[in-house]
Amino acid sequence: MTASRRTLLGALPLLTAPFLTQAQSGPWPNRPVRLIIPFPPGASTDAVGRTTAAVIGTRIGQPVVAENRAGAGGNIGAEAAAKSDPDGYTLLIATISAAVMGPHLYARLGYDPMKDLVPVARTCHTPNCIVARPDLPVGTLREALDLARRQPLTYGSPGNGTSGHLIAESLNHAAGTSMQQVPYRGTGPLLADLLAGRLDLACDNLPAYVQQAREGKLKLLAVTSVERWYSAPEVPTVAEAAGLPGFAAMIWWGVQAPAGTPAPILERVATAVLEGFATPEIRERLRSYSIEPAPLGGAEFGRFVETEYRRWGDVVRDAKIRLD
Repeated sequence: MTASRRTLLGALPLLTAPFLTQAQSGPWPNRPVRLIIPFPPGASTDAVGRTTAAVIGTRIGQPVVAENRAGAGGNIGAEAAAKSDPDGYTLLIATISAAVMGPHLYARLGYDPMKDLVPVARTCHTPNCIVARPDLPVGTLREALDLARRQPLTYGSPGNGTSGHLIAESLNHAAGTSMQQVPYRGTGPLLADLLAGRLDLACDNLPAYVQQAREGKLKLLAVTSVERWYSAPEVPTVAEAAGLPGFAAMIWWGVQAPAGTPAPILERVATAVLEGFATPEIRERLRSYSIEPAPLGGAEFGRFVETEYRRWGDVVRDAKIRLD
């Protein structure tokens, strides 16, 4: 097991803690709730999802069972949630890729993320990073982009339609490069190939790569946040490193539910999320692996999703990206 995976999975003792019991104030919930995590086990979304399950379960008095339903940049899991009964017993970990990127990329989706799912609460965020194999003859992102203008370079993403894919293509567009994407089924196989030197670069969520970079196994070239990130303060932003003012993108997570879920249930889940992600325990646990709590209530989260939806639609159109 890699150090980065150990870091992410360090959250799991919290996730296996016994759920607290409390008197129920109504008919819901009277059985376990399912929380769909639309990415594979072992990486950032999985750790965030299992933390969220524990936070909600502790506060509603019923177990919240995490279920990984990976594939298609999060769309398989999101579609499963969207088509579930709106009875409060199915929730979804919302991701930037399935909520606001996928709708612009795929000609045919089996659901409408903006109509078939409703926002409950945002939980946390982190930047993506641009990282290079250790023997790539570059020391900075600017040098990597210069090299990409002279010869073909590959970059790995955790899948078509993921934030790694779109942010890298946005960088291609802004920098005038044509690095070729190699999509993977999640961070695990992507990281393995990058460490083995079978890729030149990768664009993915920062948490999985911090420890590898500290150990000298990879070159962490830049982060996509507006300012340098607290867990890697020596690493410049893309805007700094590539001379691209204003280039920034944060990866975020939240909770959504099938449209039609009763408002009192949504409010109760939102309250559980906002209370849980405001606690020092959760804050310190998330920050220990480079993720920052950023809770928003349902209405604010809904407005945030709408803004992000428009933003990434513009990126997809400008970069002329389309997936079948």
